[in-house]
Amino acid sequence: MRRRSLVTTMVVTVLLVLGVPFSRSIAVPPAVCLAVGDSLAAGIGSTLPRERSAAAILCQWSGEFFGERTELVSIAVPGERTNSFRTEGQLDRLRETVEAAQRRGSTIRFVLVSLGGNDLLALQNANESERDRAFAEFQTNIGEALAAIRRTVGEVPLLVLTLYDPTEGDPGAERSESWWVAQFNSELRTQANAVGASVVDLESLFRGHSAEWTWWPVDVHPTNEGYEAIARAAWKALGRDQEAPQIRIERPRDGAQVDRRYLTVRVRVTDAGGVERVSVWVDGQEVGTLDPLSERDEWITLWETPWPTAGPPITLEVRAKDRAGNEGRAAVRLERFSE
Repeated sequence: MRRRSLVTTMVVTVLLVLGVPFSRSIAVPPAVCLAVGDSLAAGIGSTLPRERSAAAILCQWSGEFFGERTELVSIAVPGERTNSFRTEGQLDRLRETVEAAQRRGSTIRFVLVSLGGNDLLALQNANESERDRAFAEFQTNIGEALAAIRRTVGEVPLLVLTLYDPTEGDPGAERSESWWVAQFNSELRTQANAVGASVVDLESLFRGHSAEWTWWPVDVHPTNEGYEAIARAAWKALGRDQEAPQIRIERPRDGAQVDRRYLTVRVRVTDAGGVERVSVWVDGQEVGTLDPLSERDEWITLWETPWPTAGPPITLEVRAKDRAGNEGRAAVRLERFSE
């Protein structure tokens, strides 16, 4: 039996006396994901914000991508406005959170920011001059808020959400509610670009999906499906996953003969960012999707072939898309049945 060194023995003894497990003491601290701003950043509307908010989903995906433990820290406050963010404590809490992460050596993977929605909602019963004045204040406040966030977090990736219009009205109708949404979003994009943030454009993302992705007209907040859509758009905006999924078709083999009505299509798909969808195409036409197996990276389906129809060889292609929208393809050439 090998003997421990004196130093190692002393360290273990001290940790045990203090009640700290030795393995945990040397573990790498989890990476941190931050959610900042209002109720959209907090995940209100989802059935379980700690797991189903956009920030929570994005944090999980980030951990899978980097192969590390992650921790979501949400300091977002429902009802927060661009001015109250700086004056009522949330900005101070952000500074404290960043400093705490830095002290323990945690990497901050991203900061997701949602601000402006409550500034806009406050204009619903305002007259035109009041709206113009409030919008001018918003322009100043959002610029100062985003600049303060950037100074606090440094070069950490910053994701700024735009607003969406659940009424899906015409943004070109001047002075309408939808027009005001577009004005706020234009300013959000301008100020986000000024601090080097990535813009997650919810305005175009949600158009045509409000009925399924929000609780409108009962409530403006997203459903679980809406938050998943936001997370997917934010993951793409981060730009971390640039590689398409790698596909290996295990069955059927290239050059095999189509000799029965149904054939199993089984593939292995690998992607660091996570696979979203795997589909099968025959001679350029999509004929179905594959389902994941319990084995890691394995996908399968049953394909109804054109057997026993004679004819030219068949090209069977598998296409896989990841969360960032990258698409990988692989194909085999199959011989038709012949007697």
